[in-house]
Amino acid sequence: MLLESTHCTYKSKKYTVYLPQSRSSHKSRQIMKVSNEMDLKKTAAKRKRSRRAQLKKTIPDELVFEILILLPVKSLVRFKAVSKAWQATISDPFFVRAQLGRSKQRQRQNPTSFLITPQVLLEPGITSKEYAIKPMSTDIHFYQWNLREFDCCCSTASLIYRRRFPDGEFGPVSHLAHCDGLVLLPTNTKAYVFNPATGDAISLPESKRNVLQDVTMALPAGLGLDASTGRYKVARFFFPSRYVKRGGIVPIGMEVFTIDRHALEGSSVIFHQKGEPGTSPNGLLRFSLQDETFGVTLFPSNMEPMVDHEDICVNELDGELCCYYISKISQQRLLIWTARDALDPQWACRYVIDLQDKCHPMASLGNMASLGSGGILLRGGKFIFRYDFEVNGI
Repeated sequence: MLLESTHCTYKSKKYTVYLPQSRSSHKSRQIMKVSNEMDLKKTAAKRKRSRRAQLKKTIPDELVFEILILLPVKSLVRFKAVSKAWQATISDPFFVRAQLGRSKQRQRQNPTSFLITPQVLLEPGITSKEYAIKPMSTDIHFYQWNLREFDCCCSTASLIYRRRFPDGEFGPVSHLAHCDGLVLLPTNTKAYVFNPATGDAISLPESKRNVLQDVTMALPAGLGLDASTGRYKVARFFFPSRYVKRGGIVPIGMEVFTIDRHALEGSSVIFHQKGEPGTSPNGLLRFSLQDETFGVTLFPSNMEPMVDHEDICVNELDGELCCYYISKISQQRLLIWTARDALDPQWACRYVIDLQDKCHPMASLGNMASLGSGGILLRGGKFIFRYDFEVNGI
C-alpha cells in the first residue's frame, strides 16, 4: 500500500500522520503530470511558430528570393527542407531560370571552375581514329576543377559525382554535350543525362527507328533548352533506311526526347535533302528544338579558300557558336570565329593564335586577377594550356 504523509496541529503540538493513499489519487497525479508536459510542449510549439511568423514578417519574400538566388544548387537542395514556403520558392520554374541565369552570368564574367569528365578507354594504345569505335569504361566520374589554382603546381580537381554502370552496359561513346549544368552521354546502346550538382540521372531508351544497327559506334546526339516551353530536349540521329541514295547520300532522321519531371516524351522527324547531289552549301546542318525543323547555318564566307569543311571544328565558346581551323597558309596558326545567332550568323574572327600543336578552344578567361589580365584556355591531347594575349604565348 502506498502511503502519503500529511501534517496536523493539536494543542500547539505538531503531529505527523500517515494516511493511506488511494490508487485513483496516484493515477490522477500521473494524468496531471502528463497534462502539464503536454501544455509545456504546446507552449514551446506556439513560441516557435510565433518566432517563425515574426521572422517571416521581418524578412520580405523579395529579400528571401534575392538571397536564395545567390546560393549554389547543393545548398538549395538542402534548404528545401527548411519550410514549405522555401520549398515552393526554390521549386518554382521562375526561380530556377533566374538562379541559372545569375549563375551563368557570374561564370562568364569571372570563370572560376570547370566540370571535367574523363573518358577511360578499356584498351591501351588506341589512336584518335579508333576512339569512336572502342569501348569505354562504364565508371563515370565528374570532377570540379578550380581555375584559381591553375598556375599552382598542386592544382587538383575534386570529385563531385560518380555513377558506376554494370560492366558491358555500353561500349563506344560519342562526344559529350552539356547545357545549363546537365551533361549528355551518348553511347552505342542508350543515352544518359546527368545532373552532377544534384546527383540525378536518367537514361534514354535505345533507338527503335535506327535500321543501321552498328554496335561498334554511338549515334551522335545533342542536348539543349527549348526556350518556348522551358524544357530540355535531347535530339539523337538515326538512319531510317539501309539504302544509300545516288551520290552517296544517306537519309537521316532525328528523334527528340523531352525531359520532364514525370515522363520522357519522344518524337521523330526525317531530314530530306533538296537539290541535286553535290550542291550542299558549306555550312552546318541545324536542328531547331522549338519547331523541330532542319536548317543550314553557313560558315564564314571570308575564310581561307583552301579550307575544306572537314578541316573545320565546331564548338561553343562563352555562349556563342564557334568554329575554328588550322590555317592552310601557316600550319601553326589557329583561327577562331564566333557568331551569336545561329539563324543569321554574323561571323567575326575573334582570335588568331600561333601554336606549335593543334589545340581546341575551351573558354576565354576575361579579366581574372588570379590568371593575368586575359587569355583563353586551350585543350591539346591530355593537357590544358592557358594562352596569354599579353605575351602571345602559353
